[in-house]
Parts: sequence; C-alpha cells; structure tokens
Amino acid sequence: MASKPIEDYGKGKGRVEPMYIPDGTFYKAEDFLVPSHCKPYIDKILLPGGLVKDRVEKLAYDIHRTYFGEELHIICILKGSRGFFNLLIDYLATIQKYSGRDSSVPPFFEHYVRLKSYQNDNSSGQLTVLSDDLSQFKGKNILIVEDIIDTGFTLTEFGERLKAVGPKSMRIATLVEKRTDRSNGFKGDFVGFCVPDVWIVGCCYDFNEMFRDFDHVAILSESARKQFQITSFVTSRIYLAKRDSDQIH
Repeated sequence: MASKPIEDYGKGKGRVEPMYIPDGTFYKAEDFLVPSHCKPYIDKILLPGGLVKDRVEKLAYDIHRTYFGEELHIICILKGSRGFFNLLIDYLATIQKYSGRDSSVPPFFEHYVRLKSYQNDNSSGQLTVLSDDLSQFKGKNILIVEDIIDTGFTLTEFGERLKAVGPKSMRIATLVEKRTDRSNGFKGDFVGFCVPDVWIVGCCYDFNEMFRDFDHVAILSESARKQFQITSFVTSRIYLAKRDSDQIH
C-alpha cells in the first residue's frame, strides 16, 4: 500500500477526507480551563485538545496500515510541527507494539528539517533547506509531517527538492488544512481537520512563541489581533525557519 506515483505528491489522491469544521463553528473559551496569560487573547476554541489527540491517533492508524512492513522515513518540519510530530510518532509506536502483527522493520525512522522562505517580512523567492543530505532518501518511503497546510507553496517547493533525489514514495501528514483562496491547491494525504481561514493558536500553533502550552486549538481574538497589529492577510511573522505552516495574516 505504500507505493504511490511521485507525480501525485500534493494532490491528495486516494486520501481519506479530513474532519470538516464548518465556518463559524467553535466552542466558548469560558467552558475550558484557559491559562491566565492566554485569557486576554482567546475567546473561541476551534478544536478541543481531546478531539485533536483522538484524531491524531486515527491518522497514526491509517499511516500504520499504509506502511506496515515497509521502511518509513518521517520528516518533521521544524519547529512548528514538533508537537504534532511527537504525538503522531508516539501513537505509531504504540499501534505497532500492540497490533499483534510481526514486522522485521522498525515502525519509522525520524528526520528533521528547517525550511526558510521568508526574510524581513518579504518572500526571498527562494527556499533554503537546513537538513542533512537529502540524497539519503533515494529509494525510500517518505512521509513529511507539517502542522498546517495554508498556501502550499513551501511544501510544493520542498517536494521538488525531494523528488530530485528519487524517493520510492512521498506523502504528507498534517494536523490542519486551511480553506483559503491563497492556496495553490496543494493537498495532504493524511489530514486531521479541514478548517476555516482563521488565525489559530494553541496546541502546536504559536504566535511569537506564545500559546504553545495551551492544550486546545483556539482562534486568536479580535482584541489580540489589534494588539499585535494583525490587520490584513499579509506577511506578519518572522521566524528563524519560516515555513508554509506559518499562518500569513
């Protein structure tokens, strides 16, 4: 089941569709335990933490079924994907342990990369990949783990770099896929949720390193957007490693 034409990368062919979160769907933050330093900025919860964990467990199960018995190389895109990645591989290891099926290969091999495509709030027009030699993935099954698919441009370019080394297969796992008119049409293969085009924080999503400790995926409040001067869908965040998972508002 792991075999898939390389040219299908980013098209989402044959995938199980993600859990669809309609526009305007949310929970009141007051119904959850919100840390005091987060309260001024959060008034709506988009994805409760328990739902996120259960959904990631299902993604891990689907991935296990797809790659069981084959060598799988999982690439974590740092640093935003770290939380989703850690949860995903924990579930993968547990499912392998208790599946009752013997395998001669480990459930996965871990790899980490940093992708940089923006400088000083402006796109440099080039993608910088900070990682070990990508040629190690020649003839391998690759699963790229990203926390969010927004525009899709960086993942598209990174995919072209990987295709050049000749992997056996390439797929994408992501917790969230946004519905946005800025998208180039890129789609993941193992996707947790399809969400509206809103600015999200919490769980594995941060703003200026804040909110990572919040257990739920929340919508940043209007007052917070004004305080942080997030006024339009324009580049607004600078990171050491800028990625497609950055939510460009």
